[in-house]
Amino acid sequence: MNSDRRVGPSTRSATVVFLDADNTLWDTDAVFAAAQLQLLQALEDKVGKRVEATDRVNFVREIDQALAERHHAGLRYPPELLVKAVAKRLSGAHAAVAVRSLISDPSLGTALPDSTILRIAQRFRGSLMVLPELRPGVRTGLAELKGVGCVNFVLTEGAREQVAHRLSEHRIDDAIYRVLEAPKHKALYDRVLRRFGGDSRRAFMVGDQLSRDIAPALAAEINTIYFPGGFRPKWDIASAIRPDFTISNFKDVPTIVIEKTMPLLRT
Repeated sequence: MNSDRRVGPSTRSATVVFLDADNTLWDTDAVFAAAQLQLLQALEDKVGKRVEATDRVNFVREIDQALAERHHAGLRYPPELLVKAVAKRLSGAHAAVAVRSLISDPSLGTALPDSTILRIAQRFRGSLMVLPELRPGVRTGLAELKGVGCVNFVLTEGAREQVAHRLSEHRIDDAIYRVLEAPKHKALYDRVLRRFGGDSRRAFMVGDQLSRDIAPALAAEINTIYFPGGFRPKWDIASAIRPDFTISNFKDVPTIVIEKTMPLLRT
């Protein structure tokens, strides 16, 4: 993968495939689940109370999603807030009340020392650096997309360097034309496609979230491929968005791309 690569004549009319990274190419959800369980257990030991809920991961994720919905940084809010909110919840506070109070005043303390909160948050950050496993069919599917001449972009709202590093670690970076760090929106798709012939019929977006991945691509009138993961945030569950295709294995992506674009090559 070469982030400095320029569009050449051979790519002016190429088929463009946009790819989400987390939970589309690799299973970030599994890494988060393990880290969230570790965080919960550490806080249970410190607070002296164990969660009675059957789904322990969901206990943490309900708080996580509430924080993400209210915090100005969204899902990139500071982990210390999650540690404090879970600690307050374990101490008997209602989840919504704990989240509201911390969003209003992030400096609010808990019954635990600040040093303990910081240490658990740092361990949580470290746990998130584990390399996620590739999702089913990704290695084969990317190789096939490259083989038929597709120009593959990875779109991320996280850190471009981290995504590029994970692509390299998994040895799939040679199938990727470029990693773009930018919010997914119609203007982004339009801008990229203008450099590749501007034909939205030959463009595809593959993602695991209806609201964050599929909806902006539909607005840009490009083909959408929904690849749901193991976890669906609550803002996606109630979504009325309808993707063009839904798959359970990434290896189906090249077949869809070829079948949709082949008739266009004959015109």
